[in-house]
Amino acid sequence: PHGVVRSHTYRSQSLGCLRGLSFYPPPGYDKSRAHYPTLYLQHGSGDNQDTWTVHGKAHWMLDNLIAQRRAQPMIVVMMDGHAAAENNTPMFERDLVEDVMPFIEASYRVKSGPANRAIVGLSMGGGQSLTIGLNHSERFAWVGGFSASVPASEAVATALNDAAGTNKKLQLLWIACGKDDFLLQRNEVVIATLKEKGVRHEWLLTAGNHSWPIWRGYLADFVTKLFR
Repeated sequence: PHGVVRSHTYRSQSLGCLRGLSFYPPPGYDKSRAHYPTLYLQHGSGDNQDTWTVHGKAHWMLDNLIAQRRAQPMIVVMMDGHAAAENNTPMFERDLVEDVMPFIEASYRVKSGPANRAIVGLSMGGGQSLTIGLNHSERFAWVGGFSASVPASEAVATALNDAAGTNKKLQLLWIACGKDDFLLQRNEVVIATLKEKGVRHEWLLTAGNHSWPIWRGYLADFVTKLFR
């Protein structure tokens, strides 16, 4: 069985413009009355809300993993990560928290609460996901980054400086990168900081570089861990 990827245009009040997002409901959504957890899945720099399905084949992977009972049925929301020419991550965060999350939760049968929300992305989207997820553990209990353009420690200082609180709130903090990725050193610095601060996390170092074959594998690994 296959889910059907849908495209939405919505008005972002926080950004003052119309924007697009892609939305994947799991197979059987329309015939079911069930409520589902939500994964917010972000692309990298220069791409858009369609890239995770056009190039990443995220919907096909979810179809198969759900059918194999390796992943929980879930809704996947893919936004346009380019929110502003300046201060992109803070503006993207506003759009996500103030506009997209309320829109999704009013329009679709989604479970509420942080235990039922995950956020992850690759490269630029990985940096956005780690920043927002660590700063909003009251909204997201599952956080990850693939080959992430990781945030500076100051951007997530509250989470780093309260390791006990962060560990209590987060079900999973998952970071992965390839040995030949140009962002590896920055990721290793973040991993060292997490270890130093005592923030619980999973770190996956694999072969490969900054490319789609790597990110598809990371997504398959990540989603099998969610909402258990």
